Amino acid sequence: MASVAAFDQADRDLVARFEAAGQGHVFRFLPQLAAAEVSDLLADARQVDLAKLAQILASAPATGGESAEAGQIEPPGDELQRMEATEDHRRLRLAAHDRGLHEIEAGRVAVVVAAGGQGTRLGSTAPKGMWPVGPLTGKPLLAWHAEKVRYWAKRVGRPIPFVVLVSDATAQATADFVRWHNHFGLDPTWIKLVKQGSLPAVDDAGRIVLTSASRIALAPNGHGGVYAALRESRVIDLLADHGVRTLAYCQVDNPLIRTLDPLFVGFHVRNESEFSSKSVMKRGPAEKVGVFGRVGGRPAIVEYSELTVEQESAIDAEGALVFGQGNIAAHCIDVAFARRMADEGLPYHRARKKVPCADATGRTVEPDRPNATKFECFVFDALPRAARTVVVEARRSDEFSPIKNATGDDTPDTARRDLIEMFRGWMRRAGVTPPDGAIEISPFDAPDEHAYRALRGLARA
Repeated sequence: MASVAAFDQADRDLVARFEAAGQGHVFRFLPQLAAAEVSDLLADARQVDLAKLAQILASAPATGGESAEAGQIEPPGDELQRMEATEDHRRLRLAAHDRGLHEIEAGRVAVVVAAGGQGTRLGSTAPKGMWPVGPLTGKPLLAWHAEKVRYWAKRVGRPIPFVVLVSDATAQATADFVRWHNHFGLDPTWIKLVKQGSLPAVDDAGRIVLTSASRIALAPNGHGGVYAALRESRVIDLLADHGVRTLAYCQVDNPLIRTLDPLFVGFHVRNESEFSSKSVMKRGPAEKVGVFGRVGGRPAIVEYSELTVEQESAIDAEGALVFGQGNIAAHCIDVAFARRMADEGLPYHRARKKVPCADATGRTVEPDRPNATKFECFVFDALPRAARTVVVEARRSDEFSPIKNATGDDTPDTARRDLIEMFRGWMRRAGVTPPDGAIEISPFDAPDEHAYRALRGLARA
């Protein structure tokens, strides 16, 4: 108990708060811990917001967040801007592109890339943003996105804020990575890392799980934590003070996405939207991706698991899936709206996971089945609260090929394949014959097809 005797009053108060909350078991191994282990345990405990955890345990539904009843789900309404081949729609898209370009030139847009996850499903313990994706160069995901921002910064002649959402697990490695890569050629003043919060995993009785005698099972609170991270880091204040009105949000694992897209920004601003989204047509009814619809009359993103089999496969009069517009995690978010979401908070989703845990002796045990619950909030849970929204349909082959798995669909191999096919598509539509084999067009030279056509001296599509 020597280590406990060395506690100061703040440490004793911390233990008392856990005991009062019914979580005193977290400190049950204190007598056997070395001084460094005690420090680790106290540091973890200080990160736990016991009041918030109690609130989440009382309110988070067993599955999903604010899950919808099947009968309440309706197809998207006039917020959806479909891709159409008409001349009127072409003019509308060109006008939106020009408006978005004006916003970028005026310094009113910042980029936010969510990069808090690790590549564990890919067989790596490094942050997923370090995963190589360039078909020829092996350029990593985070650099791939940063070079798209660098292109636009050069084009408009001013720095563009590049905000990276990290977690406890990825913060230090990402900061080092950015420095090692010389800030990807961006102005280092305008690269900001903001850290999402953490929440403890709990067992079936709602008790905080220990991964060892001296460590709490803490996990990132989901990409919906971006709102609070922006507020708590004061980065949202900095952006607003410098005239930024729109956050262009995407996730690091999708190399095809147009990290900064004038067309999308333009639709967002022209529609005076608070929260806008991109969509692509699903591969088929069974694809496991959230879809755009309406719940209780409000626009929403509905998890695939909340659709009935009949809804999942329903076809409209034109032969398309009724719930076929898939969410690709690309959003434009009004800065004032983001600040409001940070203040209001979002609902939490429960997820059953296999979490390493301490046995009765404090030894770490790897479970063979889900044994604990983690809690996450999702960035798109803000959508129903937006006064105005727009959903812009995009070409899947040019915007969506995420890296999620080591094998099967959505792997590093499929992403590289789709990058090559995207480049081939740009070249063919520009009247250029693609070469055989792997090809790579630098994101800094041409982050999208408009830029590629300009590089070739051709009129925009």
